[in-house]
Amino acid sequence: MSETTQSIKELVLSSKDLVAGYLPGVDILTGCNFDLFKGELVGIIGPNGAGKSTLVKSMFGLVEVRSGTVELMGEKITNLAAHELVKKGVGFVPQNENVFPSLTVAENLEMGAYQLPKAEVTARIRSITDLFPRLGERIKQRAGLLSGGERQMLAMGRALMMEPQVLLLDEPSAGLSPALQVEVFENVTSINQTGVSIVMVEQNATRCLKISDRGYVLDQGKNAYDGTGQDLLNDPNVIKLYLGTLAQS
Repeated sequence: MSETTQSIKELVLSSKDLVAGYLPGVDILTGCNFDLFKGELVGIIGPNGAGKSTLVKSMFGLVEVRSGTVELMGEKITNLAAHELVKKGVGFVPQNENVFPSLTVAENLEMGAYQLPKAEVTARIRSITDLFPRLGERIKQRAGLLSGGERQMLAMGRALMMEPQVLLLDEPSAGLSPALQVEVFENVTSINQTGVSIVMVEQNATRCLKISDRGYVLDQGKNAYDGTGQDLLNDPNVIKLYLGTLAQS
C-alpha cells in the first residue's frame, strides 16, 4: 500500500454524478461519484451488476457518459477517446483478452508504446522487466503460453509502457487460483509503490480492501459506502451486506 496520504490532496482523477450505460435508455451508473488522489491505491467493490467495471470503462472513454463529468488533473476528459487518454497519462488493463497471445512478451510490451522511438521502447521494456523479472525470463515466449498470473503481469506491464500517472485495473484477479491472486495483488502493490495512482475493480473484496488506501462500495450504479480500506473492512454494514458474500480467504 502506498504511504501517500490524502493530506496532500492532489486530486488526479474524479467523476461527478456519472450516468452511463451500454444500451439506449438503460443506465448502469446512476449518479456515481469517485475521487483518486495522487499516489493512492483505491479499490472498487460491490455485487455483480453494481457498475464497477462500467465506472472504470466510462472514465477511460470505453462507455458513453450520458451525464456528469470526468476530470483528470482538473481537465475535463468526459467521453474523450481511449487513445487520447493514454497520451494524457491514463493506462487501462481490461479483465479479458488483455494480451496478444500470438505475440511474444517483448512484442506485447512494444505494442504498449508503439508511438515511441525504438531506443526509448527498449529502455521502457528494461524498466518493466526490472519490475517484473519473470517477464524478462520469458521475453521471447509467446504470450499464449504464459500462465494466467503471468498474462496479468504482462497486461499490466504493457499498460505501464507509456509511464501513466493513473492505472485502471478491471478485476485483475478474475479466474485465477488463490495462489496466483496473491501474486497479482503483490504486483499491484509494487506498481503503486513506484508512484502510479491505481484504481482497482475487484470481486475479491477483502483482499482488495486490505491493500487499498481507500475504497468505494457500489450498489445499483451509485455509491453505497466509501472510506479507508481498513474502515470498510471493519464496517458492520459492509461486512453484512457485501464482504460476507464477496470475501475470499
